[in-house]
Amino acid sequence: MGERAIKDLEKVLSARIGKHKKITDVKMEPLTAPGENYGSIMSKLDLTVEDQGTKTELHAVAKQIPAQEFARALFNIQVTFKNEIAVYDTIVPLLQDFQRENGVDEVIDCFTEMYGARINLGEENGTVDEDAVLILENLNFTGYEVVDRHTGFDLETTLLILKDLAAFHAVPLALKLRKPQVFDEKIRPYLAPFKPPDFPNQDKHDAVILEILQDSYKCIPWIPKVKEIFENQKTTRGGLVREPFATITHGDMWVNNTMVKFQNGVPVHNKIIDFQVIDYKSPAVDLIFFLFSSVKLSVLRDNLDDFIQQYHKHFVSHLEQLKCDTTPFTFPKLLEEIKASMDTEIPHTVGMSIFIIFGKKGGPSKEFNHETPPDWDKIRDNVSLEAKEKVRYMIQACGERGWL
Repeated sequence: MGERAIKDLEKVLSARIGKHKKITDVKMEPLTAPGENYGSIMSKLDLTVEDQGTKTELHAVAKQIPAQEFARALFNIQVTFKNEIAVYDTIVPLLQDFQRENGVDEVIDCFTEMYGARINLGEENGTVDEDAVLILENLNFTGYEVVDRHTGFDLETTLLILKDLAAFHAVPLALKLRKPQVFDEKIRPYLAPFKPPDFPNQDKHDAVILEILQDSYKCIPWIPKVKEIFENQKTTRGGLVREPFATITHGDMWVNNTMVKFQNGVPVHNKIIDFQVIDYKSPAVDLIFFLFSSVKLSVLRDNLDDFIQQYHKHFVSHLEQLKCDTTPFTFPKLLEEIKASMDTEIPHTVGMSIFIIFGKKGGPSKEFNHETPPDWDKIRDNVSLEAKEKVRYMIQACGERGWL
């Protein structure tokens, strides 16, 4: 199913299991269904570890580079794989130490535990190759789950994730403000811009979206602006850095990249995952993409403005906690950031919603088969009603709020 054996597994896991313990059994199988993951091979890794006759079980997830050369180039694995490792072994510990230095007891903890990683077998050079692997805790075994992407998040789960997203943005921003040299030397090098690829026949891709909008009278006033955004994205792909808000951004903050723990149906904890495309941008890009891509439409209609206010409340609270001047980060200033994010997040969100999030489940992924261009007529005919309603609401809501 695509997974490849991991050589010298005991060595890559030595920091987690100890140098003198022996792995006596390895079970490895695909973690995700076809079409659910695009930038890597994800495998479930169940290990038996023996120490002086005592056996323990270790449940992990192994992340390896894609099998196809095209996908490796598409996701720029020579940069993104290293950057994701850096999130776990450099950035998260640095942020947590910074919080503790400032008297914060409940440090940011929306990350899974890394068990081990390498970029190649010998690590004698900086090249990411087929022996590269990132091994993480398997969150399924501690009660976390991925919510159905066709369903999306309810009110309570959205509020929980927004709280973590605000911390993820605000804590590194505070470090940048308080210790700019530390931020520039230890974090900034890992925030390389990720420029998403053009779809084959980009004009046909855009035409499918515009046709969906034209069928809704509520979107008609905003179609000229959407056309302008689509035209501009050819030169603005990747977005612009905006100070002073610029901070670490996830870059792909949607349903499949966060896992939630529920107790009696109530969300109690959340973990953000998949940091391949972290960047240095306005936090508004993550906020807008998350809300419009991943929250149930009925919930979003009733709570959009409150969600943004709740995010801002937590965002400012972290800055205050870390002794930062919050004058430049008022709510009206955040709304300006949101408006400025539209040139990238309209194409990002509507494209993901139509072609990925509400796409057919379980089938083989053909999105990155560069040898077979998409059949846009067929794609247009198969767009679900849920996808159409979601993107129409985004354009209507953003237009009515003066963000377009």
